[in-house]
Amino acid sequence: MRCGFNLLLALLLIHCDIKNNSQNIFDPTTFAGGTAAVLSTLVSRDEVEINSRYKSTDYPSFVKTEILDLDLNLPVAKYFEKKHFRVSENYKDDLVLRDVFPLSETKLRVLFSVSSRSEWRDPISIFIQKPDSLVDYSFSGKVLEFKFPYPRYIGSISEAKGQITTIPLLDGRILLVGGVSIFGNTLSTVEIFNPELGTSTVLPSLNQSLTKMAICSDPQGNIYVSGGKTTRTDPSIDSQINDRIYRINVNNQTVVELPIPMQRRRVGHTMVCLSNGDLLISGGQFRVGSDEHAISNDHEYISIQNGTSTLLDSSANFPINTLFHFAEYDENKHRILFFGGKDRLSVYAIYSKVIYSLDLNSKTISTLPVVLPTSRSSVTNIPVPGGDRLILGGVTGSGVGSRSIESWTEEGSITKTHGFTSRIKNESAIVTFSNAQVLYTGGVDTYYKSGILELYDHVEKKNFLVDTMMDARSEHSAIQTAKGIVIFGDSALADKKVELYGKD
Repeated sequence: MRCGFNLLLALLLIHCDIKNNSQNIFDPTTFAGGTAAVLSTLVSRDEVEINSRYKSTDYPSFVKTEILDLDLNLPVAKYFEKKHFRVSENYKDDLVLRDVFPLSETKLRVLFSVSSRSEWRDPISIFIQKPDSLVDYSFSGKVLEFKFPYPRYIGSISEAKGQITTIPLLDGRILLVGGVSIFGNTLSTVEIFNPELGTSTVLPSLNQSLTKMAICSDPQGNIYVSGGKTTRTDPSIDSQINDRIYRINVNNQTVVELPIPMQRRRVGHTMVCLSNGDLLISGGQFRVGSDEHAISNDHEYISIQNGTSTLLDSSANFPINTLFHFAEYDENKHRILFFGGKDRLSVYAIYSKVIYSLDLNSKTISTLPVVLPTSRSSVTNIPVPGGDRLILGGVTGSGVGSRSIESWTEEGSITKTHGFTSRIKNESAIVTFSNAQVLYTGGVDTYYKSGILELYDHVEKKNFLVDTMMDARSEHSAIQTAKGIVIFGDSALADKKVELYGKD
Protein backbone atom coordinates (compact mmCIF):
# COMPACT_ATOMS: atom_id res chain seq x y z
CA MET A 1 0.00 0.00 0.00
CA ARG A 2 2.88 2.39 0.86
CA CYS A 3 4.62 1.60 -2.49
CA GLY A 4 1.40 2.24 -4.43
CA PHE A 5 0.92 5.63 -2.77
CA ASN A 6 4.50 6.71 -3.44
CA LEU A 7 4.14 5.70 -7.12
CA LEU A 8 0.94 7.77 -7.41
CA LEU A 9 2.71 10.79 -5.93
CA ALA A 10 5.63 10.42 -8.35
CA LEU A 11 3.31 10.09 -11.40
CA LEU A 12 1.25 13.13 -10.45
CA LEU A 13 4.29 15.29 -9.93
CA ILE A 14 5.84 14.15 -13.24
CA HIS A 15 2.69 15.12 -15.14
CA CYS A 16 2.56 18.63 -13.66
CA ASP A 17 3.21 21.28 -16.32
CA ILE A 18 4.94 24.20 -14.57
CA LYS A 19 5.62 26.87 -17.19
CA ASN A 20 7.17 29.40 -14.79
CA ASN A 21 10.06 27.89 -12.84
CA SER A 22 9.76 30.61 -10.22
CA GLN A 23 6.11 29.81 -9.59
CA ASN A 24 5.27 28.52 -6.12
CA ILE A 25 4.55 24.82 -6.39
CA PHE A 26 2.11 25.14 -3.50
CA ASP A 27 0.09 27.89 -5.20
CA PRO A 28 -3.48 26.47 -5.12
CA THR A 29 -4.42 28.45 -8.28
CA THR A 30 -2.37 26.03 -10.40
CA PHE A 31 -2.99 22.36 -11.06
CA ALA A 32 0.48 21.54 -9.79
CA GLY A 33 0.05 23.69 -6.71
CA GLY A 34 -3.36 22.24 -5.95
CA THR A 35 -2.07 18.69 -6.32
CA ALA A 36 1.00 19.35 -4.21
CA ALA A 37 -1.07 21.02 -1.51
CA VAL A 38 -3.52 18.13 -1.34
CA LEU A 39 -0.78 15.52 -1.34
CA SER A 40 1.26 17.39 1.27
CA THR A 41 -1.69 17.18 3.64
CA LEU A 42 -1.97 13.46 3.01
CA VAL A 43 1.66 12.96 4.03
CA SER A 44 1.67 15.69 6.73
CA ARG A 45 4.22 15.38 9.46
CA ASP A 46 4.17 16.51 13.07
CA GLU A 47 4.26 20.30 13.32
CA VAL A 48 6.96 21.78 15.54
CA GLU A 49 5.61 24.51 17.83
CA ILE A 50 7.87 26.97 19.66
CA ASN A 51 6.56 28.98 22.57
CA SER A 52 7.82 31.42 25.17
CA ARG A 53 6.21 31.59 28.59
CA TYR A 54 5.84 35.35 28.28
CA LYS A 55 2.43 36.82 27.58
CA SER A 56 1.71 40.24 26.10
CA THR A 57 1.50 41.72 29.60
CA ASP A 58 4.80 40.23 30.79
CA TYR A 59 8.22 41.81 30.85
CA PRO A 60 10.54 39.28 29.10
CA SER A 61 13.51 38.46 31.28
CA PHE A 62 15.98 38.51 28.39
CA VAL A 63 16.01 42.27 28.69
CA LYS A 64 17.81 41.89 31.99
CA THR A 65 19.20 38.36 32.22
CA GLU A 66 20.12 38.28 28.51
CA ILE A 67 18.54 34.86 28.02
CA LEU A 68 15.30 33.66 26.49
CA ASP A 69 14.18 30.09 27.12
CA LEU A 70 11.86 28.55 24.53
CA ASP A 71 9.65 25.48 24.85
CA LEU A 72 9.17 23.05 21.95
CA ASN A 73 6.34 20.54 21.71
CA LEU A 74 8.58 17.88 20.15
CA PRO A 75 12.11 16.56 20.94
CA VAL A 76 13.86 18.60 18.21
CA ALA A 77 15.90 21.18 20.16
CA LYS A 78 19.17 19.72 18.86
CA TYR A 79 18.38 20.82 15.29
CA PHE A 80 18.27 24.54 16.06
CA GLU A 81 21.44 26.65 15.95
CA LYS A 82 22.39 30.30 16.10
CA LYS A 83 22.11 30.63 12.31
CA HIS A 84 18.39 29.84 12.48
CA PHE A 85 17.66 32.94 14.61
CA ARG A 86 17.61 36.61 13.64
CA VAL A 87 16.78 39.81 15.55
CA SER A 88 14.68 42.51 13.87
CA GLU A 89 16.69 45.17 12.04
CA ASN A 90 15.56 48.04 14.28
CA TYR A 91 17.35 46.48 17.27
CA LYS A 92 20.17 44.55 15.62
CA ASP A 93 22.76 46.78 17.35
CA ASP A 94 21.02 46.75 20.75
CA LEU A 95 20.24 43.04 21.08
CA VAL A 96 23.03 40.92 19.63
CA LEU A 97 22.51 37.18 19.28
CA ARG A 98 25.39 35.30 20.92
CA ASP A 99 24.42 31.64 21.02
CA VAL A 100 21.60 29.12 20.83
CA PHE A 101 21.82 25.75 22.53
CA PRO A 102 19.48 23.03 23.84
CA LEU A 103 18.72 22.75 27.55
CA SER A 104 16.89 19.48 26.93
CA GLU A 105 15.28 17.67 24.01
CA THR A 106 12.35 20.07 24.10
CA LYS A 107 13.86 23.31 25.47
CA LEU A 108 16.12 25.88 23.83
CA ARG A 109 18.09 28.71 25.38
CA VAL A 110 18.84 31.82 23.34
CA LEU A 111 21.68 33.93 24.68
CA PHE A 112 21.99 37.64 23.84
CA SER A 113 24.28 40.54 24.50
CA VAL A 114 22.34 43.69 25.33
CA SER A 115 24.26 46.85 24.53
CA SER A 116 21.42 49.32 25.11
CA ARG A 117 18.03 49.12 26.83
CA SER A 118 16.88 52.72 26.65
CA GLU A 119 14.21 53.95 24.25
CA TRP A 120 12.96 50.49 23.34
CA ARG A 121 9.63 51.79 22.11
CA ASP A 122 9.02 49.60 19.04
CA PRO A 123 8.47 45.85 19.31
CA ILE A 124 11.51 43.59 19.19
CA SER A 125 11.01 40.67 16.80
CA ILE A 126 12.99 37.43 16.87
CA PHE A 127 12.69 35.38 13.68
CA ILE A 128 13.23 31.61 13.72
CA GLN A 129 13.62 29.65 10.46
CA LYS A 130 13.49 25.92 9.79
CA PRO A 131 16.80 24.02 10.01
CA ASP A 132 17.64 22.06 6.84
CA SER A 133 18.37 19.00 9.00
CA LEU A 134 14.81 19.04 10.39
CA VAL A 135 13.42 16.64 7.76
CA ASP A 136 11.17 14.43 9.84
CA TYR A 137 8.99 17.27 11.14
CA SER A 138 7.11 20.21 9.70
CA PHE A 139 8.04 23.75 10.82
CA SER A 140 6.86 26.84 8.98
CA GLY A 141 8.93 29.30 10.99
CA LYS A 142 8.14 31.48 13.98
CA VAL A 143 8.25 35.15 14.88
CA LEU A 144 8.38 36.08 18.58
CA GLU A 145 7.47 39.70 19.27
CA PHE A 146 8.03 41.52 22.55
CA LYS A 147 6.95 45.04 23.34
CA PHE A 148 8.29 46.82 26.39
CA PRO A 149 6.57 49.30 28.68
CA TYR A 150 7.86 52.84 28.99
CA PRO A 151 6.87 55.79 31.20
CA ARG A 152 5.03 58.83 29.91
CA TYR A 153 2.50 61.39 31.14
CA ILE A 154 -1.16 60.74 30.32
CA GLY A 155 -3.10 63.35 32.30
CA SER A 156 -3.56 65.04 35.65
CA ILE A 157 -5.42 64.69 38.92
CA SER A 158 -7.21 67.66 40.47
CA GLU A 159 -4.45 68.85 42.82
CA ALA A 160 -0.91 68.09 43.98
CA LYS A 161 -1.12 65.63 46.89
CA GLY A 162 0.17 62.35 48.30
CA GLN A 163 -0.84 59.64 50.80
CA ILE A 164 -4.06 59.29 48.82
CA THR A 165 -6.48 56.46 49.55
CA THR A 166 -7.14 54.79 46.18
CA ILE A 167 -9.00 51.85 44.68
CA PRO A 168 -9.49 50.64 41.08
CA LEU A 169 -13.11 50.62 39.92
CA LEU A 170 -14.86 47.88 37.95
CA ASP A 171 -14.94 50.00 34.79
CA GLY A 172 -11.17 50.65 34.81
CA ARG A 173 -11.26 54.10 36.37
CA ILE A 174 -9.56 54.91 39.70
CA LEU A 175 -11.15 56.48 42.79
CA LEU A 176 -9.01 58.87 44.87
CA VAL A 177 -10.10 59.91 48.37
CA GLY A 178 -8.46 62.39 50.73
CA GLY A 179 -4.70 62.65 51.08
CA VAL A 180 -2.10 65.24 52.11
CA SER A 181 -1.35 68.42 50.15
CA ILE A 182 2.13 69.78 49.46
CA PHE A 183 1.48 72.28 52.29
CA GLY A 184 1.12 69.42 54.79
CA ASN A 185 -2.62 69.65 55.43
CA THR A 186 -5.06 66.78 54.94
CA LEU A 187 -7.71 66.92 52.22
CA SER A 188 -11.39 66.08 51.79
CA THR A 189 -11.27 65.72 48.00
CA VAL A 190 -12.99 62.81 46.24
CA GLU A 191 -12.27 62.34 42.54
CA ILE A 192 -12.25 59.74 39.76
CA PHE A 193 -9.35 59.50 37.33
CA ASN A 194 -9.99 58.00 33.89
CA PRO A 195 -6.77 56.43 32.47
CA GLU A 196 -8.30 56.16 28.99
CA LEU A 197 -8.95 59.91 28.75
CA GLY A 198 -6.33 61.21 31.20
CA THR A 199 -9.01 63.31 32.91
CA SER A 200 -10.27 63.63 36.48
CA THR A 201 -13.84 64.19 37.69
CA VAL A 202 -14.29 65.76 41.13
CA LEU A 203 -17.16 64.39 43.28
CA PRO A 204 -18.67 65.96 46.41
CA SER A 205 -16.13 66.18 49.23
CA LEU A 206 -15.99 64.25 52.49
CA ASN A 207 -17.31 66.00 55.58
CA GLN A 208 -13.73 65.92 56.94
CA SER A 209 -10.21 66.27 55.63
CA LEU A 210 -8.58 62.84 56.06
CA THR A 211 -5.67 60.61 55.16
CA LYS A 212 -4.74 56.96 55.85
CA MET A 213 -8.30 55.64 55.57
CA ALA A 214 -9.24 52.01 54.92
CA ILE A 215 -11.12 51.35 51.68
CA CYS A 216 -13.01 48.50 49.99
CA SER A 217 -15.63 47.85 47.30
CA ASP A 218 -18.83 45.81 47.78
CA PRO A 219 -20.33 43.42 45.18
CA GLN A 220 -22.59 46.20 43.85
CA GLY A 221 -19.64 48.51 43.23
CA ASN A 222 -20.24 50.85 46.16
CA ILE A 223 -17.01 52.11 47.73
CA TYR A 224 -16.65 52.45 51.49
CA VAL A 225 -13.95 54.39 53.32
CA SER A 226 -13.56 54.37 57.09
CA GLY A 227 -11.41 55.87 59.83
CA GLY A 228 -8.21 57.70 59.03
CA LYS A 229 -6.85 60.83 60.67
CA THR A 230 -7.18 64.57 60.19
CA THR A 231 -3.47 65.33 60.59
CA ARG A 232 -0.42 64.25 58.64
CA THR A 233 1.61 63.72 61.82
CA ASP A 234 0.83 61.33 64.67
CA PRO A 235 -2.42 62.43 66.36
CA SER A 236 -1.99 64.65 69.43
CA ILE A 237 -5.64 64.51 70.51
CA ASP A 238 -8.11 61.62 70.16
CA SER A 239 -10.48 63.64 68.00
CA GLN A 240 -7.87 63.69 65.22
CA ILE A 241 -8.61 59.99 64.70
CA ASN A 242 -11.77 59.46 62.67
CA ASP A 243 -14.69 57.18 63.58
CA ARG A 244 -16.84 57.84 60.46
CA ILE A 245 -17.69 55.64 57.47
CA TYR A 246 -18.49 57.04 54.01
CA ARG A 247 -20.22 55.35 51.09
CA ILE A 248 -19.29 56.58 47.61
CA ASN A 249 -21.46 55.71 44.62
CA VAL A 250 -19.36 56.42 41.53
CA ASN A 251 -22.30 56.02 39.13
CA ASN A 252 -24.47 58.58 40.90
CA GLN A 253 -21.39 60.57 41.98
CA THR A 254 -22.64 60.75 45.56
CA VAL A 255 -20.63 60.78 48.79
CA VAL A 256 -22.68 59.96 51.90
CA GLU A 257 -21.61 59.69 55.53
CA LEU A 258 -23.30 56.61 57.01
CA PRO A 259 -25.40 57.09 60.15
CA ILE A 260 -23.35 54.27 61.72
CA PRO A 261 -20.14 55.56 63.32
CA MET A 262 -17.58 52.98 64.33
CA GLN A 263 -17.55 52.13 68.02
CA ARG A 264 -13.86 52.94 68.06
CA ARG A 265 -11.90 55.64 66.27
CA ARG A 266 -9.44 53.89 63.96
CA VAL A 267 -6.37 54.60 61.86
CA GLY A 268 -3.89 51.97 60.66
CA HIS A 269 -6.80 49.50 60.58
CA THR A 270 -8.17 47.25 57.83
CA MET A 271 -11.66 47.00 56.35
CA VAL A 272 -13.12 44.23 54.20
CA CYS A 273 -16.31 44.47 52.15
CA LEU A 274 -18.00 41.09 52.62
CA SER A 275 -19.97 39.25 49.95
CA ASN A 276 -23.27 40.02 51.73
CA GLY A 277 -22.64 43.78 51.57
CA ASP A 278 -21.55 44.20 55.21
CA LEU A 279 -18.17 45.43 56.49
CA LEU A 280 -15.59 43.90 58.82
CA ILE A 281 -13.17 46.40 60.40
CA SER A 282 -10.12 45.19 62.31
CA GLY A 283 -7.44 46.60 64.61
CA GLY A 284 -5.84 50.03 64.35
CA GLN A 285 -5.00 52.92 66.65
CA PHE A 286 -8.03 54.29 68.51
CA ARG A 287 -6.53 56.90 70.84
CA VAL A 288 -3.43 59.05 71.28
CA GLY A 289 -0.28 57.31 72.47
CA SER A 290 2.77 55.43 71.26
CA ASP A 291 2.26 52.41 73.55
CA GLU A 292 0.29 49.22 72.93
CA HIS A 293 -2.68 50.45 74.97
CA ALA A 294 -3.52 52.95 72.23
CA ILE A 295 -3.91 50.11 69.72
CA SER A 296 -6.97 47.90 69.28
CA ASN A 297 -7.02 44.11 69.01
CA ASP A 298 -10.73 43.77 68.19
CA HIS A 299 -12.99 43.50 65.14
CA GLU A 300 -16.10 45.51 64.40
CA TYR A 301 -18.94 44.19 62.25
CA ILE A 302 -20.92 46.85 60.37
CA SER A 303 -24.31 45.68 59.10
CA ILE A 304 -25.18 48.01 56.24
CA GLN A 305 -28.72 46.64 55.91
CA ASN A 306 -29.56 46.85 59.62
CA GLY A 307 -27.59 50.01 60.27
CA THR A 308 -25.76 48.54 63.28
CA SER A 309 -22.20 48.23 64.54
CA THR A 310 -21.16 45.30 66.74
CA LEU A 311 -17.83 44.42 68.33
CA LEU A 312 -17.13 40.70 67.87
CA ASP A 313 -16.61 38.55 70.96
CA SER A 314 -13.12 38.29 72.42
CA SER A 315 -12.67 34.89 70.72
CA ALA A 316 -12.13 36.88 67.52
CA ASN A 317 -9.51 39.23 68.97
CA PHE A 318 -5.92 39.35 67.78
CA PRO A 319 -3.52 37.84 70.34
CA ILE A 320 -1.73 41.23 70.42
CA ASN A 321 -2.91 44.72 69.67
CA THR A 322 -2.37 45.27 65.93
CA LEU A 323 -2.12 48.08 63.41
CA PHE A 324 -0.62 48.51 59.93
CA HIS A 325 -1.49 44.92 59.02
CA PHE A 326 -2.74 43.55 55.70
CA ALA A 327 -6.14 41.83 55.31
CA GLU A 328 -7.05 39.36 52.56
CA TYR A 329 -10.69 38.33 52.18
CA ASP A 330 -10.86 34.64 51.23
CA GLU A 331 -14.50 34.39 50.19
CA ASN A 332 -14.29 30.71 49.18
CA LYS A 333 -13.21 29.63 52.66
CA HIS A 334 -15.26 32.34 54.37
CA ARG A 335 -12.32 33.74 56.29
CA ILE A 336 -10.04 36.75 56.50
CA LEU A 337 -6.27 36.33 56.57
CA PHE A 338 -4.10 38.94 58.29
CA PHE A 339 -0.43 39.44 57.43
CA GLY A 340 2.15 41.50 59.30
CA GLY A 341 1.44 44.43 61.59
CA LYS A 342 2.86 45.79 64.83
CA ASP A 343 1.54 46.37 68.34
CA ARG A 344 2.42 50.05 68.90
CA LEU A 345 3.84 53.18 67.30
CA SER A 346 7.00 53.12 69.43
CA VAL A 347 10.36 52.07 67.95
CA TYR A 348 10.21 49.22 70.46
CA ALA A 349 7.13 47.74 68.79
CA ILE A 350 6.63 44.03 68.38
CA TYR A 351 6.36 43.20 64.67
CA SER A 352 4.37 40.23 63.44
CA LYS A 353 5.76 37.29 61.43
CA VAL A 354 2.69 35.07 61.69
CA ILE A 355 -0.56 34.80 59.72
CA TYR A 356 -3.89 35.02 61.53
CA SER A 357 -7.10 33.55 60.16
CA LEU A 358 -10.51 34.87 61.26
CA ASP A 359 -13.30 32.34 60.59
CA LEU A 360 -16.36 34.36 59.60
CA ASN A 361 -18.74 31.52 60.47
CA SER A 362 -17.56 30.85 64.02
CA LYS A 363 -16.16 34.38 64.56
CA THR A 364 -12.96 32.91 66.05
CA ILE A 365 -9.36 33.69 65.22
CA SER A 366 -6.50 31.22 64.90
CA THR A 367 -2.80 31.39 64.16
CA LEU A 368 -1.85 29.40 61.07
CA PRO A 369 1.05 26.92 61.40
CA VAL A 370 3.50 29.13 59.57
CA VAL A 371 6.24 31.55 60.55
CA LEU A 372 7.30 34.09 57.94
CA PRO A 373 11.04 34.75 57.56
CA THR A 374 10.72 38.49 58.36
CA SER A 375 8.75 40.34 61.05
CA ARG A 376 7.28 43.53 59.58
CA SER A 377 4.28 45.81 59.27
CA SER A 378 2.64 47.53 56.28
CA VAL A 379 3.34 44.55 54.02
CA THR A 380 1.78 43.93 50.62
CA ASN A 381 0.31 40.50 49.93
CA ILE A 382 -0.14 39.42 46.29
CA PRO A 383 -1.46 35.97 45.24
CA VAL A 384 0.35 34.54 42.20
CA PRO A 385 -0.24 31.42 40.04
CA GLY A 386 0.70 28.12 41.64
CA GLY A 387 -0.90 28.79 45.01
CA ASP A 388 1.83 31.09 46.37
CA ARG A 389 1.18 34.39 48.09
CA LEU A 390 3.99 36.92 47.84
CA ILE A 391 4.80 38.92 50.97
CA LEU A 392 6.53 42.13 49.92
CA GLY A 393 7.77 45.47 51.21
CA GLY A 394 6.79 46.85 54.57
CA VAL A 395 8.73 48.13 57.56
CA THR A 396 10.86 46.31 60.12
CA GLY A 397 12.17 47.54 63.49
CA SER A 398 13.09 51.22 63.92
CA GLY A 399 11.13 52.13 60.80
CA VAL A 400 13.59 50.57 58.36
CA GLY A 401 12.09 49.47 55.05
CA SER A 402 12.22 45.74 54.29
CA ARG A 403 13.95 44.51 51.14
CA SER A 404 12.91 40.88 51.62
CA ILE A 405 10.86 39.09 48.92
CA GLU A 406 9.06 36.13 50.47
CA SER A 407 6.25 33.71 49.66
CA TRP A 408 3.82 31.54 51.57
CA THR A 409 2.16 28.42 50.20
CA GLU A 410 -0.70 27.25 52.39
CA GLU A 411 -0.47 23.64 51.23
CA GLY A 412 2.31 22.26 53.39
CA SER A 413 2.68 25.62 55.22
CA ILE A 414 5.78 26.46 53.16
CA THR A 415 7.55 29.80 53.36
CA LYS A 416 10.50 30.83 51.20
CA THR A 417 12.75 33.83 50.69
CA HIS A 418 13.36 34.63 47.03
CA GLY A 419 15.94 37.35 47.44
CA PHE A 420 15.82 41.06 48.07
CA THR A 421 15.05 44.28 46.28
CA SER A 422 18.08 46.28 45.24
CA ARG A 423 17.32 49.11 47.63
CA ILE A 424 15.31 49.98 50.72
CA LYS A 425 11.96 51.41 49.59
CA ASN A 426 10.01 53.13 52.36
CA GLU A 427 6.73 54.53 51.05
CA SER A 428 7.09 52.71 47.73
CA ALA A 429 4.08 51.35 45.86
CA ILE A 430 3.92 47.64 45.02
CA VAL A 431 1.54 46.48 42.30
CA THR A 432 0.89 43.42 40.14
CA PHE A 433 2.42 43.87 36.68
CA SER A 434 1.26 40.54 35.19
CA ASN A 435 0.36 37.04 36.43
CA ALA A 436 3.74 36.33 37.98
CA GLN A 437 5.46 39.71 37.95
CA VAL A 438 5.32 42.49 40.53
CA LEU A 439 6.45 46.09 40.04
CA TYR A 440 7.98 48.28 42.77
CA THR A 441 7.70 52.00 42.08
CA GLY A 442 9.63 54.81 43.78
CA GLY A 443 9.87 55.16 47.55
CA VAL A 444 12.62 56.53 49.78
CA ASP A 445 15.94 54.85 49.07
CA THR A 446 17.64 55.16 52.49
CA TYR A 447 17.84 58.98 52.43
CA TYR A 448 16.77 59.96 48.94
CA LYS A 449 13.53 59.79 47.01
CA SER A 450 13.74 57.11 44.33
CA GLY A 451 12.56 57.06 40.73
CA ILE A 452 13.54 53.43 40.19
CA LEU A 453 11.14 50.88 38.71
CA GLU A 454 12.03 47.41 39.93
CA LEU A 455 10.39 44.17 38.86
CA TYR A 456 10.23 40.79 40.62
CA ASP A 457 9.48 37.75 38.42
CA HIS A 458 8.13 34.83 40.45
CA VAL A 459 8.70 32.29 37.65
CA GLU A 460 12.34 33.29 37.28
CA LYS A 461 12.56 33.94 41.05
CA LYS A 462 14.63 37.01 40.21
CA ASN A 463 14.47 40.73 40.78
CA PHE A 464 15.44 43.29 38.12
CA LEU A 465 15.87 47.03 37.78
CA VAL A 466 13.87 47.70 34.63
CA ASP A 467 13.39 51.44 34.15
CA THR A 468 12.99 54.82 35.79
CA MET A 469 9.87 56.86 36.46
CA MET A 470 9.23 60.28 34.98
CA ASP A 471 9.57 61.72 38.52
CA ALA A 472 11.01 60.32 41.73
CA ARG A 473 8.07 59.74 44.08
CA SER A 474 7.24 58.51 47.56
CA GLU A 475 3.90 58.45 49.41
CA HIS A 476 2.39 57.86 45.97
CA SER A 477 -0.06 55.45 44.31
CA ALA A 478 0.47 52.83 41.60
CA ILE A 479 -2.58 51.08 40.12
CA GLN A 480 -2.77 48.37 37.46
CA THR A 481 -5.09 49.28 34.58
CA ALA A 482 -5.77 47.91 31.10
CA LYS A 483 -3.30 50.46 29.71
CA GLY A 484 -0.51 49.62 32.15
CA ILE A 485 0.57 50.84 35.59
CA VAL A 486 -0.78 54.31 36.45
CA ILE A 487 1.45 56.27 38.88
CA PHE A 488 0.56 59.55 40.63
CA GLY A 489 0.82 61.57 43.83
CA ASP A 490 3.48 62.76 46.27
CA SER A 491 2.87 65.07 49.21
CA ALA A 492 6.18 66.88 48.62
CA LEU A 493 5.92 67.44 44.85
CA ALA A 494 3.92 70.30 43.36
CA ASP A 495 2.90 67.86 40.67
CA LYS A 496 -0.58 66.92 39.47
CA LYS A 497 0.66 64.86 36.53
CA VAL A 498 -0.21 61.18 36.14
CA GLU A 499 2.32 58.94 34.46
CA LEU A 500 1.71 55.62 32.79
CA TYR A 501 4.12 52.72 32.57
CA GLY A 502 2.50 50.97 29.64
CA LYS A 503 2.97 49.43 26.20
CA ASP A 504 0.68 51.56 24.05
